[in-house]
Amino acid sequence: MPSLRVINSPAGIIVEYGNKRIALDPVKRFKADYVFISHAHSDHLPPSVGDATVIASDETVKLAEERGLKISSHRDSIRGAELIDTGHILGSRGLLLEKSLLYTGDIAGRARGFMPAPERADCETLIIESTYGRPRYRFPPLATVLKNANRLISSYIESGRGVAIEGYPLGKSQVLTYLFQSWSPLYVYGSVARYNKIYSSFGIDLPEKTYQLNSPDELEVLRKEKVAVFPTTAMKGEVRERLRKMNIPIIRFTGWAMASHSNSLNAFPVSDHADFSELISYAERCRAELVLTFHGFSSDLATFLRRNGKKAKTISERQLSITEYLE
Repeated sequence: MPSLRVINSPAGIIVEYGNKRIALDPVKRFKADYVFISHAHSDHLPPSVGDATVIASDETVKLAEERGLKISSHRDSIRGAELIDTGHILGSRGLLLEKSLLYTGDIAGRARGFMPAPERADCETLIIESTYGRPRYRFPPLATVLKNANRLISSYIESGRGVAIEGYPLGKSQVLTYLFQSWSPLYVYGSVARYNKIYSSFGIDLPEKTYQLNSPDELEVLRKEKVAVFPTTAMKGEVRERLRKMNIPIIRFTGWAMASHSNSLNAFPVSDHADFSELISYAERCRAELVLTFHGFSSDLATFLRRNGKKAKTISERQLSITEYLE
């Protein structure tokens, strides 16, 4: 097997794989032969890939190009590497090298509508995200959340008010469009429609009859007890002010609804990330000898894993080979 070395660089995580360098979700300029893009959220997209060959799913490439990234050379695999579905958003993948090292990128913990639960893969070393890596973040069953959310929406509709549903524009908003399609006709605002169209082009069964809203002036339709899905990026300035003046409630769907500072009755814990228990479960099911944590509450997650008999560390600042990590 080619040697593996993990480097935590200013650009992000770099893996030296034999005589090749693979940049994993780099966010700055980098020097590498390949760049692996786990998914198309902006915080995982580099400003440019330069001459590097992109390793990513077809869906991720399409969505990344839609977000302005120019990709001239793309492969969905290289020798010794396998893509693993992480269930985060459309096209999201982890990278498994030589069935030894698995990098998850962002990873979901459970199925949500048309999105599947993440695939598992046996590996010696697991590099796993830690967004919700604290015990506080244990999400209730999705069915329970949807029951409570639909009850709240129903109460607003019965009182003669429309409802604004808020989620991240790419990924979360498509899941919300699917989960709340029974509130027909369903409206979508701004970029949600654009990403919905791409999802549908890859065979995702989103509702055909949604109505697009493109400007604050078009929000008047919500006075007629309608439900609309809004991207978080639009929920500020004139849009938010218009909704406030119309007395339209905003319901947010985010894992941060579980945070101690969140006391809003209009926030529900639906996330495209794994919760704390799901991160622990995934690490156990991969049967990794070593777990390396990154992003979010990485130190908390590594500490918990160590206390429960797992060899775990946060990604360190210095360069280490995988064999050095395992010693």
